[in-house]
Amino acid sequence: MSSTALNRSNKSYRSSSSTAKTYSQVKAIFAEARKRGLDNEALHDMVESITRRTRSISSLSYAEAQKVIQRLKGDEFKPLRTLQYHRQKAGIKQLVQDAQLTLIAELASQRNWSAESLTKFCRRQCRHDRPRTTEDANKVIEGLKAMNKREGLWAGA
Repeated sequence: MSSTALNRSNKSYRSSSSTAKTYSQVKAIFAEARKRGLDNEALHDMVESITRRTRSISSLSYAEAQKVIQRLKGDEFKPLRTLQYHRQKAGIKQLVQDAQLTLIAELASQRNWSAESLTKFCRRQCRHDRPRTTEDANKVIEGLKAMNKREGLWAGA
């Protein structure tokens, strides 16, 4: 086998634009097409006009799938990453998410902490009895993970 063939089989060789689309993107494409009243033929025509290489939704790359979703949703669609970036630039704080609070509780329970101990730790980390924003939650989470890792309580992903 040649070195070129070996490089092509290596995943790091692929550029980020050629990564495969996700299942969620395919679901979004079909949901938006249904919402807009497009039949299967019209949808595939749109895919071909956007990609200029294929009519097949299954052979779309991640970036091409994003372009199809953008076209279907119109101006109202903004990728989450872009939306979060604009919020950050505007100084808008993101409220703490339930998943973050759950993770904090799990990490504290690994240390056998009471609710009072966790409250004291949160006060030290973010100056509140409990995290209010994702920034606060990240401070508490990272602190707990570091402490748990030092004591061998957390394997880290």
